[in-house]
Amino acid sequence: MTSELILQLAKMRVFVAFLGEKEQQNWWQSSFLSRSGAAFLNPVFPKTSLLARMSGVSAAAQLLHDEHIGVGDVFHLFRLPENVEHEINQLFVTDKSIDELFASEATAYAGLELLACDNTTEGAGPLLLESQIIDQSLVSRMAAAYMNGLKTNQAVFPYYRGKL
Repeated sequence: MTSELILQLAKMRVFVAFLGEKEQQNWWQSSFLSRSGAAFLNPVFPKTSLLARMSGVSAAAQLLHDEHIGVGDVFHLFRLPENVEHEINQLFVTDKSIDELFASEATAYAGLELLACDNTTEGAGPLLLESQIIDQSLVSRMAAAYMNGLKTNQAVFPYYRGKL
């Protein structure tokens, strides 16, 4: 998998995680990416604060996705193959510019729209995206599904079936 796809997945995770928190769409009950989340975790994890915050919000989002989709031979934005998860976590440690991605709702929506690449994927609840690999098409369709769900305030859980 290319480093560009990893970066796109990491950005999408940040955008969706931020927009799904209780201060925005309230899809999951967490505030790790809020000012109070930063104030609480930055002193505890001074060098890896972003990773800690993203791990917290990702766990909250993962629980909700798993509850609606199930666990098994399926993957979603918050439960990707282990090697992809590792590379995304490395980005959260090394790339300090990721903090800017959730500066505001407008920034997050604009970034998600860019990732959608003019795709339209509509649906609510669990949404199977036909693919067995992570490629540009899957990333764009997934971003479009989240964008539509966030704009219509309907929780959506896009996923794909993959092989380990």
